[in-house]
Amino acid sequence: MDDQAALIARRVALAAAAWFNAPADVEAYRRLAAAVGEWNAYTSPQFEDTDVDELLDDLADVAPPTPLGDGVAELEAVLRRQARRQLGP
Repeated sequence: MDDQAALIARRVALAAAAWFNAPADVEAYRRLAAAVGEWNAYTSPQFEDTDVDELLDDLADVAPPTPLGDGVAELEAVLRRQARRQLGP
């Protein structure tokens, strides 16, 4: 964990403790929400330099999209087999 992450994590922990000790305190909850938002923003992945279309093309090579109906039919078949096993002959 770098220094910035440690500072943000400390703010989240302090805000959580304050809100835990006074759950009706609106300002304590606001500080907790702000600290968690800051943490989420800091830790979320950034794709600034990535071409989104190229990324989607790469993902399609790994796992090409399939029609939703195919997935539903496959799931239905699995569920039917499980139901038959549980209900018996």
